Amino acid sequence: MFKRCTGIVLMAVLILTQGCVVTRGTLGEPLRDESIAQIKKGLSTMSEVVALLGTPERVVRGNDREIFHYYYYDGKSPALLLLVLNLVRMEVKSDNLYVFFGRNGLVEEVLYSKRTPNVEFKLWPFGS
Repeated sequence: MFKRCTGIVLMAVLILTQGCVVTRGTLGEPLRDESIAQIKKGLSTMSEVVALLGTPERVVRGNDREIFHYYYYDGKSPALLLLVLNLVRMEVKSDNLYVFFGRNGLVEEVLYSKRTPNVEFKLWPFGS
């Protein structure tokens, strides 16, 4: 009788400890379109860009240029945790802003891509 109760309790614990997990994480600060729109090619300086957007995540130097890189990553990941099999699906998208400065310290180019609004929870781990 004791072995049977122990087996039932063990089986109940194993069944109840399975489950679903949903996680979400971000990296960096969201980039604001209205701040980016205020950056003017040939007019904006490095200090003006920093005042608008804050300190860049990365600064790259080369070919007599400085490039400020700002980014924001958004990720979502649902998981189904089973005894024998765990199913996990992760989707991560990013917004990236590159501001190129010339020798004179003025903005030469602004490259911006925004993809984070498209991050979705997709519970089924296979396919699209």
